[in-house]
Amino acid sequence: MHLEPMQYYISLLFITLFGCKLNYKNANTDNGHEATILITKKENCIYSERKGRAQLLKQQFTEDPNQLNEAIITSYLTDSLISCWYGTQWNFYGTTQIPGNGSIACGYFVTTVLQDAGIKLNRVKLAQCASEEMIKKLTIKNSIFRFRNQSLLAFAETIKQQEKGLYIIGLDFHTGFIYHTGDELYFIHASYAEPKVVRKEKVSESGVLAASKYKIIGKVNFNTN
Repeated sequence: MHLEPMQYYISLLFITLFGCKLNYKNANTDNGHEATILITKKENCIYSERKGRAQLLKQQFTEDPNQLNEAIITSYLTDSLISCWYGTQWNFYGTTQIPGNGSIACGYFVTTVLQDAGIKLNRVKLAQCASEEMIKKLTIKNSIFRFRNQSLLAFAETIKQQEKGLYIIGLDFHTGFIYHTGDELYFIHASYAEPKVVRKEKVSESGVLAASKYKIIGKVNFNTN
């Protein structure tokens, strides 16, 4: 049984209003600028329920891969599933699958979120390989872009011209998600920069992005099986 589109929107509105409560803290980025980092109170996130809901939405998209269903699964992932991870500690060797319990490395963060959303993948193998290989495996082929020695502004302007949605980005020694809302670009990642937690920040304010000379990005392929 599938819900009608209006029911999806009502469900998403309910989650937005009554889901994880968020607060903000400021931290210095690697380039010396102060960035606003989004942190969640994880006790309000029942992750198993959100994971189950994400997988139902993924199935809905697989059965009917239209723009509306893609927008619904993307919004749910970024606003409800990933938000449970904010504040989880980063560690180079972190492999936790439970938000707020233990630590997680950047590659494991990406693969764990996508696996929990119902995308079939080898969580460990892809987390440990080069981010370029992960991106080739998990994103839409014609959505992949590479940038070398370009400014953060030039990078952002190019991505803003692409379709809205959720992207995977690989850097010199790091990986994460780029969320293109249409109005803003956000970098969501398990960050090695202080305060060393899973965080969401504007692309324009990210010292980690600015410091990387190489960037590769591709849009998540929700039809990956």
